[in-house]
Amino acid sequence: MKNNKIALLPGLSLFLCFCLLTGTGRLAHRWGGGAWLLGLAEFLSFALPLAVVVYSMRDQKQLRARLKLRRLPKGMLGLTVKLGVSVAVLSLFLNLMVYHLAGMVGADLSATALDAPQSGLSLAARFAVVVVLSAVIEELYLRGALLIVHEEAAGTMPCLVLSGLVFALLHGSLLNFAGPFVAGVAYAYLTFVSGSVWPAVLAHGVNNLYYLFVVWVTDTYAAFGIWNYFAAINALAMLLSLYLTLRSLEGLLARDVIPHFEKSAGLYDLWLLIRNPGMLAFVLAFAAKLIVNRML
Repeated sequence: MKNNKIALLPGLSLFLCFCLLTGTGRLAHRWGGGAWLLGLAEFLSFALPLAVVVYSMRDQKQLRARLKLRRLPKGMLGLTVKLGVSVAVLSLFLNLMVYHLAGMVGADLSATALDAPQSGLSLAARFAVVVVLSAVIEELYLRGALLIVHEEAAGTMPCLVLSGLVFALLHGSLLNFAGPFVAGVAYAYLTFVSGSVWPAVLAHGVNNLYYLFVVWVTDTYAAFGIWNYFAAINALAMLLSLYLTLRSLEGLLARDVIPHFEKSAGLYDLWLLIRNPGMLAFVLAFAAKLIVNRML
């Protein structure tokens, strides 16, 4: 551990982000939704916490380097796209498993297992808000700025795990926890190995695009019982995409393109990151939301 603790502001930014996501999301839906409202809610929920983290940084050189557009090493773009697809199908597969274990089947899945707006937006609006805006603003905050702060305080592995936990908690549901956790770890790993946040943005966008495609397919063919076959189809796609991703990763490792992890104290470093007062407030807010939702 490089420092015994991280600054308070980055942790509090997560609490702010969670509160903004919950509040602005409800206001947007209460006011009728629409691309502009949903887009504004998404932007404010992550842009303001991003500003808090940037303000807390004593040196922003690493942030500027991570945001700079650069030519990726050969094979990195292919890994990014394949990993984005793998994360999408794996996340959905995990959500499907959780919902089946919870006793929710069929039509329930089309509205809840897919973490995508069902607000009647046009295809262009969904693409702009869900695929482009959310991928860019979320990654700039979570992997562009927040990950840098955590990397300065701990080794690589605790930062990757924490990034997954944070991303899962921000989704605000235990039923939709496993998929976002995997996605958060994957996007943080992409950022680490590439030294840039833009591969994570691309992979995140691919993930969201896949979800929109699944929403369209299930909405269009729900009357034909698509959910009876979709889990098996998704599982096959998951196995194929994971195989292709691992092959690409193997090639990059063989060429020594991917940097080595920074050593850490393991769970101890992870605990030192989590015990930040702002982080604890964020976790308590998540727990409070679960309790309130259960009571309603």
